[in-house]
Amino acid sequence: MKTQFVWKPLWHYALLMVLLLSGITVSAQRHESRQQVKAPDWVTMLDDPNVNFFVIEKSFNDFWKGKELPVEEDEILDVKKNSERKRRFLGIFKRKESEAEREREEDARKYGFAYKKYQWWRRQVLPYVQPDGSILSSDKQVQIWQQQKQLKTNIQEKQAKDKKEQEKNNGNPGKQWQ
Repeated sequence: MKTQFVWKPLWHYALLMVLLLSGITVSAQRHESRQQVKAPDWVTMLDDPNVNFFVIEKSFNDFWKGKELPVEEDEILDVKKNSERKRRFLGIFKRKESEAEREREEDARKYGFAYKKYQWWRRQVLPYVQPDGSILSSDKQVQIWQQQKQLKTNIQEKQAKDKKEQEKNNGNPGKQWQ
């Protein structure tokens, strides 16, 4: 009887501990979900092949309006802007940044990769944008590329043929400069 009395309170304590620990993990999960901010629309639209170019460009510009843009590689190499950035960097120690400035810079750090991905996407897609904002399918893009490649090959062949004919007409193909 005594053993039953000892196990009963231990069982209650163990159950109470399990309930407390599960409550802690549930509250931690809720806190994590609150901190996760939904990505801007333009980030998710980059992966959609049927997106309208003008819609994604407007969403991108609206998001970055009034925010500091991330630093690009070519800007780092520019000496004039680099010295300006140094002055701004030293200015941080002289004055305390406002909350709005910190938020703008945080977005630049947080979405820096997405910014560069958008810039790359824009350069790749721009030649294939139609007047209505639609983007040609990848099949049509490949078809255009093949046509341009064939045209370039034809031009090179014609130039080589013209050069041979010109050398024949001159009579001395290797002795032009004597």
